[in-house]
Order: sequence, then structure tokens, then C-alpha cells
Amino acid sequence: MRIFLIWPGRKAGAEFGDLISALNKRPHEIVYWVGASEKETFKPKNTIFHSCNDAMAVIPAKGVDISEFPPISEDLINKLYKTESVVLTMMNRMFGGKSIDERKHLYYEMLRYWLGVFNKYKPEFIIFPNTPHFVFNYVIYELARLMNIEMIMFDDTRIPGRLLFYSDFRRGSDFLRARFQENKEKKFILDDLSTDIRKYYESRADKNYKKIPDYVKDLKKKYSTVQWLLFEPKIKESVKDLTVFKKAPRYFFNVFRRQGILAVKKPLLDFFRLVGNNLKKEYVGVQEKPDWSKKFIYFPLQKQPERTTSPQGDIFVDQILAIKILSASLPDDYLIYVKEHPLQWLDLGLNFPSFRYKGYYQRIAGIKNVKIIPINENSYDLIDRARVIAAVTGSAGWEAALRGKPAIIFGYVWYQDCPGVFKANDVKSCQNALKEIANGFKIDRQKIINYLKSFDEATIRGFIAATASRASGLTGQESMENIARLILKEMEKFGNY
Repeated sequence: MRIFLIWPGRKAGAEFGDLISALNKRPHEIVYWVGASEKETFKPKNTIFHSCNDAMAVIPAKGVDISEFPPISEDLINKLYKTESVVLTMMNRMFGGKSIDERKHLYYEMLRYWLGVFNKYKPEFIIFPNTPHFVFNYVIYELARLMNIEMIMFDDTRIPGRLLFYSDFRRGSDFLRARFQENKEKKFILDDLSTDIRKYYESRADKNYKKIPDYVKDLKKKYSTVQWLLFEPKIKESVKDLTVFKKAPRYFFNVFRRQGILAVKKPLLDFFRLVGNNLKKEYVGVQEKPDWSKKFIYFPLQKQPERTTSPQGDIFVDQILAIKILSASLPDDYLIYVKEHPLQWLDLGLNFPSFRYKGYYQRIAGIKNVKIIPINENSYDLIDRARVIAAVTGSAGWEAALRGKPAIIFGYVWYQDCPGVFKANDVKSCQNALKEIANGFKIDRQKIINYLKSFDEATIRGFIAATASRASGLTGQESMENIARLILKEMEKFGNY
């Protein structure tokens, strides 16, 4: 089977070489690999290697002659009109400063390149580590769907060390759905679950559980200036040996030599934005303390740009649209409490980007019955006090279902088939969900346990993201061995091998 491996593998060590070796054995062959430059040493002899940085920048792989690739046709553009819509927003991540016309041209060039590569190297199976969410790999994904090429991708679920796999992120896991269909009327008990899943459920179902997720703690530390100054190895070493006073002037001189006036201009602009108008000040200017006596729906905003909204949110990458639909569906005596993601301002700063433009929070606060609440309000308190939780794809919906609280999601997420989770995409579907909930809908704990049993059977032990590895109880090698074994098993279903 001819394999396209679209897997940067930046965080993986020697175990990534083991994955390459496992996949590149007869009757299989990795004919094309998009990977991190530092991992090129693992490249099999006859494999085309494409640096992921080059792929993102629309630069062809070395050795691929694009002069033989014709420009794309109107017919292809029309067939992928929805892809274009998603891509133009997805380009906020890397091409935020480019005009719509420039973005379209880049997209058309990317389509031309990957269609040419598909036609020349004829992939039969494409492997992604997770839902494709950079422009280049999303284009690969949509072209593969159009051409009926088999795929596999993974999802780090909220249960540490549990990977779900599927071929279409919108459809989700067929295997999980089939297992739940078979198990949903059974009478499993908690002791029927694997220890890790049982402990996870018991902790999240406990109303006293209010713990901040580990990944949030890790990223807060990562983007903390104090943390960086105190614990960045080179700075720590320089302070220890007292060379910091000699190195610091040299560092700033080199920055100024490379960047010229920008070395001064950017910090000054950042300072003025910090003391002037910025995201945080706009947010604080419209926030209100929640009134716990009111009936409300909790809607946590999701961090952007991330795959959880693009592409998994689909049209609801515009989270304001989801909030407006929710508002239009509610009785007048309900409120919607909206809270920003705790990491949104940390790594991306307080400037107004394209996905949190000036007036973004003011626009949300102007929607009927919508209140923006302080970012430090505890999400578990909000889940427990809310009548319903709504989100595009966020983990709050999952946490809510485990605590017996119904959730409405607008996008496509790995837990979308969990009991108590309703899917909405317009006012009518949202009203239907709210009506069913108001008429006495309750989440059946037995069905949650049955779903978790099905989840237990449908997942593998492993992780993709580094943030998912810490609590997994697995080494990188163990995880990669499980992933490789699963991929090979899935490939056996296709073709005569």
C-alpha cells in the first residue's frame, strides 16, 4: 500500500524512527512524507521528504517538478467551495496580514501542487497525527475525501493516554459509535471499566472536583515571563556564572543589528498597546459578575486559532454566530454567560488579532440576554450552576455530561455521540434541544457508563500531543508502538494484503 505520511513528528525522539520502520515494510511503502526538518534522518531511501515548514509556506518538496502540474480547473474549485471557505479563515494562523485575493491565490497554488502530487505518486492511504488544521494538510485531507483515498487520524481525548481514531473528523469514530450501539442497553458497572477510565469518571462526576486542567497549568507556566526569566536554561546558567551582564548587552546589540528600528519599535508599540486599548481592557470593560439566581446557559469561548474551531467548528469558527443562534433560541428569562478561554491572551498577547478583532467582546455583550463574565470564574462552578452548557467543541461539554448536565455543541468533536450531548446548527435544532431539556430530559448514568465502556473498547493507549503524555503512564516508545500497530491493522482492511 502506497502511504502518504503527513506527520511532522517534531516532539518525538527515536521512537519516530520506529514508526517509520514499521510502516515502510512490504507490502507497504511510504512514498511521501511531510515532516519536521530535524527528523529527515529517518527518511526511507525512496521516500519524497517535504519539510513541514516548506509545505506551510507553499514551497514544493525537493525533487518534485511542479512545471508538469497544470493550473487547477474551475470544476475543482467549485467541488471544493466549502474547503475554500474554511481555508480562508484558517489562514489567520500564518497568513493573517494577507488580503483575501492573496489568500485565494495561495490556496489555488496549494490545490494545484497537492493535486499534482496525488496524481504523480498515487497515495492509497494517508496518515495524519490529528485532525488536519494547517492549510496544507487540510487541503490534503479534503482532496483525499474528494478522491476517495483512505485516511486515518487520531484525537487526544480528555482521558489521559486514550487515543481515538477515525477517518473523517466530522463523522467521528465509526468504531466507537458501533460499540455504543451494541452496548447502550447493557448494565455495565464501574468495575467493568479499565482503571484509568473509571478513576477519571469518578473524579469528574464528583461535584467537589474543581481542579484546573494540567495542560492549562503547563501552558500558563510556559508563557509566564517570570517563569521564562527564572527557569530558561541559558538565562539561569548566565545568572549563575555572572556572565549575564556581559551577554545581555551583546544580545540586545545583535537583535538591533538584525531588526534595526523594529527592535525598538515593536517593544514600544507593545507597551503602548498594554497601557492603551487592548483585548483585556475591552473584555474587562464589558464584563459583569454572574447573578447565580438567574437561569443561565454557560458558553465558554474557545482559544483561537486552534483546530477545535478551525476546522472542527466548521462555520462556527465564528463563535459569535453560535452565541447568536443560542440567544435567538432561548426564553426571555434565560441568560447566556460567556467566558473567555484562560489561555487566549497568554501566548498570543493582548493585541487585537483577526480572530479577536477590536470590538469582538463588545459585539458579544450586545447580543440579547448575553453577559460576559470575569475570566477567573471557575468553570466547574459554572457547569454545576448552569441549566445547560453550550460550546463549539470545547471540553466543557464533555465535563458537563459526566457531571449529569446536558450540553449543546455546534461543531464536530470526539465526544459528540455521548449521551446528553445535543448537536445544533441553527435556531430550529437549538430550540428542539432546549425544549427536550426543559421537558425533563435527564442524563442516564447507566448510559454514561455504557458509553465509557464503549469508549474503553474503541480507544488505544497512546498520545500525540506532548501535553497529553504526562499523565498517560506511557513512554513515547510504548505509545508509538501502539499507534503503529493500530495503523497497520487498519490498513489491512483495504486492498488485498
